[in-house]
Amino acid sequence: MQQMVKCPNCGMENPAGQQFCGKCGAKLVTEIPQQPKIKCPNCGLQNLAGQQFCGNCGAKLTGIAPPAAPSTVAPSTVVSPVVERQQVEVKPTWGLAWGLWWRMVLLGLLIGGIIYLIVFVVMVLGFNYQLPFGA
Repeated sequence: MQQMVKCPNCGMENPAGQQFCGKCGAKLVTEIPQQPKIKCPNCGLQNLAGQQFCGNCGAKLTGIAPPAAPSTVAPSTVVSPVVERQQVEVKPTWGLAWGLWWRMVLLGLLIGGIIYLIVFVVMVLGFNYQLPFGA
């Protein structure tokens, strides 16, 4: 089973090893639980609570404390506070709209003028185009 890390900002569970939350982008805090330790009477190694035998010499541990209930653990690393993004309302500017409108009017006048000149030249000069095969 894969270990999961809970995001401190939105509460979404993310796979352990990720640096940032997959939902909100907040930096994930890796918590190291502080468990009580039991000293081995034979070799003196500090073993985690709940172990019955020493991890170094194999001796039976005396005074076995039950595993501690998970409590609120302070994060082992200091992270900067998460700053929420602010919603910004974007308003259209009339200057941009009017500038676009005037450009379209001028472009229309230019194209219309070119078409007018072509038609005028054809009508005044009276091009009589003759088909080469005599239709």
